[in-house]
Amino acid sequence: MKLSPRLMGSILVGTALVLTAPETVAQMVARISGQVVDPGGQPVGGVTITVTTPDSEKFEVVKTTNKKGSVTFSFTRADWRYEIRLEKEGYQAKAEPLSLSRGGSERLQWILAPKTAAAAHSEGVEAGGGGGGSGGGGGGKVMRTFNEGVEAQRMGDLDLAVAKYRQAAEMDPELAAPHTALAVVASIREDWETAAAEAEAAIALDPEGIHAMLIRFDAYRNLGQETKASEAAAALREVGDLDVAAARIFNEGVDAYKAGDVATAQSKFQQVVQLAPEMVAPYIALAQISLAQGSPAEALAMAHSALEREPDNTRALEVAFDSARLVGNNEAAEQALDRLVELEPQWVTTTLFEHAVKLFNDDQPEAAALELKSVVKADPAHARANFLLGMSLFSSGRADEGRGYLEKYIELAPDDPDAEIARGLLSYQQ
Repeated sequence: MKLSPRLMGSILVGTALVLTAPETVAQMVARISGQVVDPGGQPVGGVTITVTTPDSEKFEVVKTTNKKGSVTFSFTRADWRYEIRLEKEGYQAKAEPLSLSRGGSERLQWILAPKTAAAAHSEGVEAGGGGGGSGGGGGGKVMRTFNEGVEAQRMGDLDLAVAKYRQAAEMDPELAAPHTALAVVASIREDWETAAAEAEAAIALDPEGIHAMLIRFDAYRNLGQETKASEAAAALREVGDLDVAAARIFNEGVDAYKAGDVATAQSKFQQVVQLAPEMVAPYIALAQISLAQGSPAEALAMAHSALEREPDNTRALEVAFDSARLVGNNEAAEQALDRLVELEPQWVTTTLFEHAVKLFNDDQPEAAALELKSVVKADPAHARANFLLGMSLFSSGRADEGRGYLEKYIELAPDDPDAEIARGLLSYQQ
């Protein structure tokens, strides 16, 4: 017997609270994951990035890139016009408009030119467009070509973007950024073979390029090449910059789940488990999906995986209880309920109690007794729970055990309409 719609709803809502935490894409208009690199494609850490908008004098966000040159921004207004400025000692300051794609995540890369390179190639570098390279103004031409590809991609012309990125890669075979950009476009098109190949090309030039490493992992996962995907995940873990990667994939799973694409959501959550096995939220999400699909044994396993990492996670405990109950594992169900009595007594005395009442009314006294015991543990003065528990135990042939609960009920509610039923049953048993 599955849980009642009311109880199932509470568990699904409880899990959804994990999936739709404030940092998820579902509650944002747009997310930008960016990386700052030098003209040679190497990450630039310690860059101060300031985002402002002429549409609000009060709006200003200032962040600093990490050692991998990475940074993330979240926006709640896509209708504003944003401007971004990048600054670091020894580098040219760079300022440009920042375009947003409403309702999703976008990965961008900015090229910051050293001042020395800018002076050497001043004729070949556009203002804010990057520089460097060798052969006079050749570096500037590469950057201009690459940036033309970026602009084409922003405008939605992926064919032109690919052409420009390939041209930039041919002009400077030592530059990783064009290959990373080609991998991005290929992943947008779900051309995972090309995405993997271009990501590998970028990583060969920049072994710790986080974006290329992430795309490589995504590509091999989507290709079903589990061994290569595992190796790609291990490489990401070695770099130690998994927060952005795991969060991005998890948020994509949330988006898919909300859109009704459960298969994609499940795949994304499984990717997060492989990429960041200590992250609790994807296990709970997978447990909830398995429960909804009628696979409580799988749900229980996932819930236990979440609890191994966070023993007092009440959402995981709720799903563990529901799953254990559905597979008939009363011991596991009782363990989950015992902990919920301590951690979330209000849930036990309201949501769980309502479900126990339904079980009692559906003539399932054993199942009702299991849950009502937890209600009484959470609130010994809950008169109705004592009455129903006593009645359930009597109905299950455990009159001696039920007597105490009926006596407690009469003590708590001597004038309750059902008190006479309890007195009569106790008198009859005597």
